[in-house]
Amino acid sequence: MANHSYKTQSRSAILNYLQSNSQKTVSVQEIYKALDESLNLTTIYRYLSQLEKDGQILKYVDKKGCFYQYVQKDRHCEEHLHLQCTNCGKIIHLDCSFMKSIAEHIEKEHNFEISCKNSVIFGLCDLCKSKGNL
Repeated sequence: MANHSYKTQSRSAILNYLQSNSQKTVSVQEIYKALDESLNLTTIYRYLSQLEKDGQILKYVDKKGCFYQYVQKDRHCEEHLHLQCTNCGKIIHLDCSFMKSIAEHIEKEHNFEISCKNSVIFGLCDLCKSKGNL
């Protein structure tokens, strides 16, 4: 019985951390350190995999590794691209009305269908740009 409770507490702690940091992506190491390294890394990876399958988080992969972001179910991330600040990790959902036009253009002119769900355009957010973090 205690083992089941521990799993529930671990999962709850991971999910709470992701939700409270939903404006940016986080790595497994960040989650691990934020939770005082009290969880097994395998537990974190396993639960993140489950959350990704359930559509509660998005997984982004870049040259630095894998990063995760909690998303609300009504965000429709499969329908738009994402902008990510290379300095602070902030994610901006590009859920503007012109996304359909971009997708149609790319399909028609380049014979290529965009998969938006985990697609990211990298750059600098306003805050980092204004601080001179170029």
